Amino acid sequence: MHIPFWSRLRLAPRIGIVIVLTLVMTMATDELLAKLVGMPDILFFERDWLVDAVAEAALQAEQTDPDEWDVVLESVPAAQWLDFVESAEQPITNQWAQGAFGRIRDDLAERLGLPSGAVLLRAGHTEGPDRALTPVVIILESIPTLISDLIEDDTDKMVVEHLRIAVRLSSGGWLTISPKSDGLEAARFIRNLLVPIAAILLICGLSIWVARSIARPLTDLSAAAERLGRDREPTLLGNYGSPELDAIAGSFNEMQHDLKRFVDDRLQMVAAISHDLRTPLTRLRLFAEYLPDEEQRRMVLADIRDMEAIVSSTLTFASQQLNKESAETVDLAALLISICDTASDAGCRVAYDGPDHAPIICQPVAIRRAFANLIDNGCKYATSVNVVLEVAVDSIRVKVSDDGPGIPPEQVDAVLRPFVRLEASRNRDTGGSGLGLTITDEVVRAHSGTMTFAPATPHGLEVTVTLPRVT
Repeated sequence: MHIPFWSRLRLAPRIGIVIVLTLVMTMATDELLAKLVGMPDILFFERDWLVDAVAEAALQAEQTDPDEWDVVLESVPAAQWLDFVESAEQPITNQWAQGAFGRIRDDLAERLGLPSGAVLLRAGHTEGPDRALTPVVIILESIPTLISDLIEDDTDKMVVEHLRIAVRLSSGGWLTISPKSDGLEAARFIRNLLVPIAAILLICGLSIWVARSIARPLTDLSAAAERLGRDREPTLLGNYGSPELDAIAGSFNEMQHDLKRFVDDRLQMVAAISHDLRTPLTRLRLFAEYLPDEEQRRMVLADIRDMEAIVSSTLTFASQQLNKESAETVDLAALLISICDTASDAGCRVAYDGPDHAPIICQPVAIRRAFANLIDNGCKYATSVNVVLEVAVDSIRVKVSDDGPGIPPEQVDAVLRPFVRLEASRNRDTGGSGLGLTITDEVVRAHSGTMTFAPATPHGLEVTVTLPRVT
């Protein structure tokens, strides 16, 4: 059978490939966006030419009627490279007056016969043409010039963008000079914004994909282990497309089958022993009936009854674990009322409080046995038992409380183990095999429910069973 190349790869090379693929896709996205929105122009200006061009435009504006500025300034030779805009208010709020740019400002003011404050100059650092929004301006002192020397000069940085020069006119207005724009500044801003966003999305998307491919088997493993512990039913795992994960899944599947086989074999053995003990117990009962001493006969018959109760409970427990009944819709309220009526007929004070109907999908025999065990325990160790049924949208809660001695919090875990009985219950009046609460706990967990123990007020025990409501 043909196995795809990716399925044969282990996790380490997969992660490496994903990292490389992320870098390649990020770079490709950057290149694609750069091609869709090209770089701005790169303009080389000789310093003296720029000063002359600005001075000439300012003098033309001074000698021209304001209504004709647009026409006259468009005819200036430098208009091929520079934009000229007249405004009534000062267009620049801050100045670049350092190094070479300070000297350009001073030269312009001197050429035009204006004070230094009448000439404003602003420029911004550039990260290069591939990230620039406006034309990149490189101002050269003279030609020829070595560009690398210009770029490395930290004091006279002459490679800039967002260049603006403003000259105050005699009319009180301002003439602003800037490199001619191609009108794509907004598009380049969006491009520069999209590049990191695209990189983040690519990295997050591929990372989530890799993480999910690793986390999904772990989630399945956890769910399978939980179901194995609750229902003792194996959940087969596999086909994850990775040699390591498939190997783990295969080992876990084999372990599930081994555990189920181990538990089922022991339960079969316990069920067989319990069933076979019934015959000798029956014979012992017949022999005990002929004992001449009445007190001795009563004690032997009581011991046989205890043994029969233990055998019957053990057989019930083993049978329940081996033979799972199918689920169906049951009216839990009617079932609890029936159990309470039966206990009342047997002489126990049992009170029910709750709705008359509460449908729920469950295993009817198992759920009846679970609540019957709880109510019977209350009747054994207390004088009265209260059963409260509360119905919510997504769950049903049953509280069984009594006024008995209760269970110490440190012994709650112990009483849920098979054949464990508290010292207070070791007498012939209460009897018990130590399987009642164990069976109840198994039934509740098999229905994805929970069972908690808490002290009752003023004394006693309150057992709360919460079952999911699936109708």
